[in-house]
Amino acid sequence: MKASNDLSLWSIIERLQRRLERQGLSPNAADRVVSFAVRQIAAQPAR
Repeated sequence: MKASNDLSLWSIIERLQRRLERQGLSPNAADRVVSFAVRQIAAQPAR
């Protein structure tokens, strides 16, 4: 597989979802996990 140089947030999220699905999560479960992680990151106070 060729490494992607696209570092947009959308691309990173899609790659993470695909990786979770390859590890056995259903697409819906992968969506929930990624959604939770993004919300946790967004809730962090700015430094």
